Amino acid sequence: MSSTPPVPPVVEGGPAGSAPGGSQSGHAEHKFEKWQMKKIPTMWSRTWAHRGKISFGLFLAYSGVNIYYARKQQVIRDTIPQNTILHWRITDGSIVETDTDKGYFQKILRATGGDSPSPVSSLIDVITTIKRAKDDPRIVGIMANFSTANNKTQQTKTLGLAQIQELRSAIQEFKEAKAKALGGEDKVSLIAYTDSFDNQTQYYLASAFDKVYMQPSGSIPLVGLSSTVPFFKTLLGRFGIQVRAEARREYKSMVSPFTETELPPPQKQNLFDLLKGLNSQILADIAKSRQRALGSDPVEKLNHLIQVGPFMGSEAKDEGLVDGLLYKRDCGKLVESNGAFGLAHYMRVTAKEHTNKLAKTGEPSLVVGIVYLIGGIKRGGGDFGANTVVKGIREAANDPTVDAVVLRIDSGGGDVVASDTIGDAIRWCQDEKKKPVVVSFGNTSASGGYFVSTHAKAIIAQPTTITGSIGVASLRPYFTPEFFKLIGVSVEQFFTGSSDTSLLHDLEGAALTRYKRQIDATYSDFIKRVADGRKMTIEQVENVAGGRVMNGKEALKAGLVDKLGGLSYAVRLAGDYGLEVHKNAGHLSSDMEIENIVVKVFPTPKPYLQQIVESMVGDEAVDMYVRDKIHSMIMRVWTGDMMGLLHEVGLSESSFQNAPVSERILDTLDTELNPDNSDIPDTVEVDEFDEIVSGVESVKSLEHDCDIRALCIVGYTRRKSQSNNCCMRGVEDRRLRMLFEQM
Repeated sequence: MSSTPPVPPVVEGGPAGSAPGGSQSGHAEHKFEKWQMKKIPTMWSRTWAHRGKISFGLFLAYSGVNIYYARKQQVIRDTIPQNTILHWRITDGSIVETDTDKGYFQKILRATGGDSPSPVSSLIDVITTIKRAKDDPRIVGIMANFSTANNKTQQTKTLGLAQIQELRSAIQEFKEAKAKALGGEDKVSLIAYTDSFDNQTQYYLASAFDKVYMQPSGSIPLVGLSSTVPFFKTLLGRFGIQVRAEARREYKSMVSPFTETELPPPQKQNLFDLLKGLNSQILADIAKSRQRALGSDPVEKLNHLIQVGPFMGSEAKDEGLVDGLLYKRDCGKLVESNGAFGLAHYMRVTAKEHTNKLAKTGEPSLVVGIVYLIGGIKRGGGDFGANTVVKGIREAANDPTVDAVVLRIDSGGGDVVASDTIGDAIRWCQDEKKKPVVVSFGNTSASGGYFVSTHAKAIIAQPTTITGSIGVASLRPYFTPEFFKLIGVSVEQFFTGSSDTSLLHDLEGAALTRYKRQIDATYSDFIKRVADGRKMTIEQVENVAGGRVMNGKEALKAGLVDKLGGLSYAVRLAGDYGLEVHKNAGHLSSDMEIENIVVKVFPTPKPYLQQIVESMVGDEAVDMYVRDKIHSMIMRVWTGDMMGLLHEVGLSESSFQNAPVSERILDTLDTELNPDNSDIPDTVEVDEFDEIVSGVESVKSLEHDCDIRALCIVGYTRRKSQSNNCCMRGVEDRRLRMLFEQM
């Protein structure tokens, strides 16, 4: 039986064997192909036409994601975990009185100076950070690393004794506070580590920590203090140079290296007593910190050890100077169970936390301005020249938010005129502006450094501060004919008057008498200033003067300083004085207390562009650069600048012309500028302009609370332009600096 295979169904109208709907599918594919050929090029062209917007959008999205990720990572980095140890790297130059190298150029140089350079922090910032850490429950200890402390690729200025004493005090406060909070000293981790100590002062600071570890090959140069004084009299004599020197009185040793072959007995004894007193304080502090390791009589043992030092690693451990010989990797294991946070990082984070807290809670705070005087006292500008220091004091005094001022001094003295200039600024700040000034002595504040401080509200010094030297010294070289014969030069001089200032003529007879009389007058003035400022008799001052140098403890006994303490204590004291002024003026209730203190450093930092240029070419070149740069803009700026400046001080052109206070200011300007009714000068020096402003301030109207300095600039320019169409020549120095700072 045969069968016929089934015939597949056929859709009507379609080809034999085609699947159902095949015709529609093919048609759709055909339409899609046509759509692709027509639409895709159009879409691509439109996309390409908007490629800039699309790229910018993608860039914004990418940037947003990166910013979000970076902020998230920053939050993680800034989160301080519980049970944290602060890691503190201490190198020479990592702690300074004030970091003047804050410009971009210096930061680049410092960053490329070596491997992992230590952050540079000011002493007040470090002390403040340690004090915050002692009250922070998240922090349980500090680990300090002194390794490679004498890194020559970085700043190499070592810490002085007074600075170290303040740091030691802060560490001791931290230890006591944490022991109380954590339930025992054994719960507090205070560890110091180094590969080797480069000098005795480093060990002095490290000994404040509970545990001190050193690399086995390291050493400790515990040898006591010393001083070397070279003498040049014989050498100068060989070259035909004689030195005429006068000193008041017998202890003033500055001139002796040029006039003697050894120190006179009073000066020799004074220097030995100074070193002995400082050394005793160092050993007493170390003995107190290392008492358990050193034994029953630590001071006596240390006095013996400084006679036989320095000490290698094993010797230092046997004598109890260190607690163990470890490498850095081994020392790190001691705190590996704790969280780790860099002290410099902690400083930034907690400073921000503190600022946010004050803003959120609205707690009142006192503002203390700090002005620094570091190094030799000299006239002129520069980082710490007399003009710069005076500018800082005046800025702080004129700042309405500042309640008191601290002048921090670390100086062995210098120019008498410059010292007098700074001293006058202190008196002006207190007498005219009613803002107390507290002087804080650093490592040294002697001679001119003390001259500056006599009329301050209070003088604070550390026990190891070197101060005193209330005396006067003057050196005057005389180049004899033998000198010129030796170098093969002949010289003739001609005078229409006195030859006293010529270094080619020795002082004799009446000229020598006048020279000595000037030194005596300067010394007498110094004595009177000290007596007046310190409320002492002339006889009392004479008993401690004569050029005698002493430490801070001796100065306290002599009545030359008011209290012993560091910079942070001076800031607190200044804040209390400022609060007292407000209470006496009736601004605050008598029982009100304010604990929070905000520190502001004066003078205010210069613009970064100016800092960079100064770092490369110096201050004087910058002044020329500023004038040249701005002078080309004068004609373009002049038209709009006058109206802009008027608006800045809150005056319209009409009110400036008609307001009585403005007319009185202009009249006063005329009187200040040309008291003899002569022509208004073409130029006005900066210091002279400051005096003009002070004169004009007396006519300032309380109803017109505006910037007197700006009004003086406008007024002077207006008067000058009226007199001889001089535009802005007369105010270049001051006005152009203002313009430069606004760029």
